[in-house]
Amino acid sequence: MKALISPKEYCDKTVLENENKLLFSNIWNFVGFKNDFSQVNDFKTQDIAGIPVVVQNCKGEIRCFKNICSHRHSIIQVDTKGNRPLLCPYHGWAYNEKGVPFGIPKKPLFSFNKEEMECLKLREYKVDFCGDLVFVNSNNDSLETLKDYLGSFYSEIEKMSQNFGELIDINEMVIDANWKILVENTLESYHVNLIHEETFKRLGADGLDFVFENVHSAWNASVLLKENEGKQKKVHQPYQNRMYKIEGYKHLIVFPNILISTTYGVSFNLSQILPIDENKSLFRSFVFLTKKDDEYKNEAIESMYKNSLINFNRKVFEEDKVICEKVQIGVKNSHYQGELSDEEKRVCEFQKSYNKYLKK
Repeated sequence: MKALISPKEYCDKTVLENENKLLFSNIWNFVGFKNDFSQVNDFKTQDIAGIPVVVQNCKGEIRCFKNICSHRHSIIQVDTKGNRPLLCPYHGWAYNEKGVPFGIPKKPLFSFNKEEMECLKLREYKVDFCGDLVFVNSNNDSLETLKDYLGSFYSEIEKMSQNFGELIDINEMVIDANWKILVENTLESYHVNLIHEETFKRLGADGLDFVFENVHSAWNASVLLKENEGKQKKVHQPYQNRMYKIEGYKHLIVFPNILISTTYGVSFNLSQILPIDENKSLFRSFVFLTKKDDEYKNEAIESMYKNSLINFNRKVFEEDKVICEKVQIGVKNSHYQGELSDEEKRVCEFQKSYNKYLKK
């Protein structure tokens, strides 16, 4: 199969501008977990389609606003996360739970009436949830719900996220590669034998059991060992009563840039890939253990297992970083279209969906 995205589309600034306009501004974008917003005024910031937004617990409700003050255009929440009222750091304008300014220093100097105050409301965007995952859609004209967008994968993602237990690692890397290169790398196992010879290859994930749903896809793979074979029997003992169980390994993409994977349903990884520019991306990975039987206590074994998972994931992603940066150099100079094998079918489907949004 010929690749459907040309090399220049991985390194062209104009292409990224079109992606923001036609893709990221028209989909449901993952922005965090419900636990990130458990307290009033908890917030996270992110760029969606090139627009700075803030997602915040406003009096118990998770809401999303454009993160730009309506007075003189300052960013309101300047940190990536924290706990702070919607208060502009420049001149002190404060906004209520609806995004309307209610606290303005020296307010009489402006002579605003009620209607004018309402017109200064922060632009608000739609927020929705799948299990413990929080999504934002910046296209307020879209009628597509998050449940519609995820289709038949909605219930699977809901179950998976509701079984995320202890968060044991957050790994952030800036990678000198276009975001699509990073995504496509995760969608195929063709590279595993060479790039992950001492890491992911040892899991023995195998097979071409692909499932496609709308613009999303999943890979259900067999693995070398069953859950309770060999050394795994002892380290997996605390997790036998969990609610989410699978036989081997599952890898799922929430199009276009969220990857969720699990082995046996015991450990989970959620990765987010965000474009910084046409040649650089932010890779953010969260590693969870499933919820465990609280009566089981063996701190030494649990600590060993956590450390092995953290080291394994970090090593795999560091290996991916190195090769993806080499690919980024290559696309700037390649005159080939690219070829895809049956093992890379998920890459092909990703590219089809991408072209659909880019109206190609």
